[in-house]
Amino acid sequence: MENYRRRRLFFEAGKIDYSWMSAWSRRYTEYAGIYKLLGSMNFHDACRLISEQWRSFVGLLRAAKEGKLEPWQKVRPPGYRKDRDGQRVSVVVVRFDNYRIDLERKMLHLGYWNVSVSFRGKPRWLARPGAKQGRLIIIYDPVKKRWYARVSVEVVLESKLNGGLRAGIDLGRERLFALVTEPLNGSGEGVALLYRGGPLKADYFYFEKKIAEIDRMLANPKSEEMDRAVLKEKRRRLYEKRRRRRDQLFANNAAHLAGMCLELKVSAVFIGGLRGIAHDKPGKGNTNVWSYRRFKQRLATTLENNGIPAFEIQEGNTSKTCARHGCEVVRKPRGLVRCPFGHAVHADLNAAMNILARGGGRVPTRVRVFSFIPTASKVIAVEKNSNPA
Repeated sequence: MENYRRRRLFFEAGKIDYSWMSAWSRRYTEYAGIYKLLGSMNFHDACRLISEQWRSFVGLLRAAKEGKLEPWQKVRPPGYRKDRDGQRVSVVVVRFDNYRIDLERKMLHLGYWNVSVSFRGKPRWLARPGAKQGRLIIIYDPVKKRWYARVSVEVVLESKLNGGLRAGIDLGRERLFALVTEPLNGSGEGVALLYRGGPLKADYFYFEKKIAEIDRMLANPKSEEMDRAVLKEKRRRLYEKRRRRRDQLFANNAAHLAGMCLELKVSAVFIGGLRGIAHDKPGKGNTNVWSYRRFKQRLATTLENNGIPAFEIQEGNTSKTCARHGCEVVRKPRGLVRCPFGHAVHADLNAAMNILARGGGRVPTRVRVFSFIPTASKVIAVEKNSNPA
């Protein structure tokens, strides 16, 4: 309700209200019922949450005006959660000191309502020494018909590696990404990791086919209303299952990468920024199969949770320039690029080495390649190693 009011103020009057007091001052009038339902502390935190969202919106508008955002990043004012039928989804805000989590019994106790509910999951950050719990957000998922509790936790992460190797990552189309490290042990040979995107594509097109079949049945004017409701529910579940499988594949891939980086003693990672890739090739390309931004955020978050900082590097022309000589390369079939100085290298590895160099890393003269296939259940090693490239 408050976001709706502020959106009307923004679109109709061109003004932005980012004060938490605006919602708080209405607690005894139009929001009296909600104020009584949530209690003073939780209602106060809900006002704070709304204020934070609109302050973030102001910051994004300023960044867009200064040209600091990517071309595909569109700034939109905060809204309200809706399901696929346009119905608003319930969201409950609980202040940090108004709930308690019993990790041993797996019980969530809500203080204002004096209610204890069991939960499933692994709140691993709360188990860390010195962890400080923050705001609790409870959200209802209309597709799964379940409630989800999300806790923000403040922890101190320390880098475990000092003076280690640096690595560059290039996010690709035919492959999820390629990583190349600096030379190992003072030698000229580095390590390259290639993660393929075949299972992710297969999932996407499988679910797309199933959803298209339902759409054809819904387009039939002779379908009864009850049958149409069942088909719409089935379609929602297919969309949700496809998203879950994609996110789980991203999580498995990121966890495997973090483990490999720890094993190789990588201390910093540079990830390509992918400027303009969403407008490069329209149609059913890899841009529609997975979300580059979501995948990049998952990689960066998982690496940083393991003590490895991740930095974004703009990757313009990294695929067109030789990482070893700085000259323009010729793109050949089967994913290879050829340098005028007589050597060939995998295009994604060449781009990853250029990103590594832009981050201040040393480019290896040759790499030993390890290839993997990430799936929604695990990451499969294709081959243990190959000849240096």
